[in-house]
Amino acid sequence: MSDFKLGNIAKHIGVSSLAIALVGCAGSGPSAPVTPPVLGVSALSGNYVFSVTGTDPNDGDYSVVGSFSADGNGHITSGVADYNLGSGVDSNVALTGSYTASGGTATITLMDSGVVKDTFTAVLVTSGSTPVASFDGTGSGTLYPQVASAFTTAGTYNFSIKGEGDGVISGSGQVVSAANGSYTSGNLTFSDAQTSMTYSTVSGLLGPTAAGGRGFANIEGNNLAYYVVAPNQIQLTGIDARYLLTIQAQKM
Repeated sequence: MSDFKLGNIAKHIGVSSLAIALVGCAGSGPSAPVTPPVLGVSALSGNYVFSVTGTDPNDGDYSVVGSFSADGNGHITSGVADYNLGSGVDSNVALTGSYTASGGTATITLMDSGVVKDTFTAVLVTSGSTPVASFDGTGSGTLYPQVASAFTTAGTYNFSIKGEGDGVISGSGQVVSAANGSYTSGNLTFSDAQTSMTYSTVSGLLGPTAAGGRGFANIEGNNLAYYVVAPNQIQLTGIDARYLLTIQAQKM
């Protein structure tokens, strides 16, 4: 009798343990995917650089580089930009503006003296750059978070060139800038339509920055405005009407 009871107890213990094990495993399957929150107006906060190119029915092909400060509440509190348009150059333009957000995309309006200058959209992200679309309807480019405080002009810069002159422009090169911004050495290859040029040395200047992380630059007689994206990156646009230039430079 005692053996029978002990056997039953053992069976009950085994069944109970199995039940506990099954209950413990019931919730151990794959977890449901977590949907990230849709970013809104507050996600656009701080300083940014934008670089875009496009074609306008009135002005033809254009290049625009600029910067602005967003307050996280839908206001562009300050900004500055340089425009190289088919109709001419509009340089060092002071901007303000506003922005809204819907479905994780910001619609940004930039204004010059209270008059709408540009509109564009950008997908909101928590870090890194993001594409710019529909700049004044047709343009596209990139919006970068800006970190300008630690930038110095001294250093070695590798750069690439795209644009238009007599034809399609392309090129690349390197300059070494001293502390005062003058180039101590460099090289450049440059093609425009059927014309190709090679420079074994490069003359020019990388001037100091002002409001918005903007500065003046010159490469072999070509005047440019540049904007600091980060301590090791600048974005430039030509401000001479003879060429439409967009240049990206990385500091080594």
